[in-house]
Amino acid sequence: MAHHPSLEEVLEERSDYEWLETNITGFLLSDAADSENEKGNISSPSISLFSSQSNSEYGTFSYKKSTIKIEEAEENTLQNLEGKSPLGSINFYDADQTFIVLPISKKLYISLLPLLSNDIDNLCIRIAIPMWANPETKCLPLLKYQITYKQDNEK
Repeated sequence: MAHHPSLEEVLEERSDYEWLETNITGFLLSDAADSENEKGNISSPSISLFSSQSNSEYGTFSYKKSTIKIEEAEENTLQNLEGKSPLGSINFYDADQTFIVLPISKKLYISLLPLLSNDIDNLCIRIAIPMWANPETKCLPLLKYQITYKQDNEK
């Protein structure tokens, strides 16, 4: 069974990284409310973004499609790099498709919602994937991420 390193392990190894950029082509908004959940966590809305072909800057990583799950994270978790993968993770068990988890601040999460329905074509996500020596590893923590939205009013 492959070992899934934590961000701390990757940082200790001083791994190089490679940027993967993907443009968003679609999205899914969902919610699952359950009365058996503890109070305060009854509802669990989620956002998943979809993209088509994406290639990393040096061609090490290439995927036909990606699913990016956006999770709302506590600000201190992001700022203090708390947890195993505080900046998210990439799972590439499937050779053609990758699954990415991106924890973002509540403020960005709320700001993202109106963009999805209005102009998703201008949303771009870049992630820094560590270069990990063990080829059996299929899930890695992200070292960096960038979410950009560019609107060009010049037509």
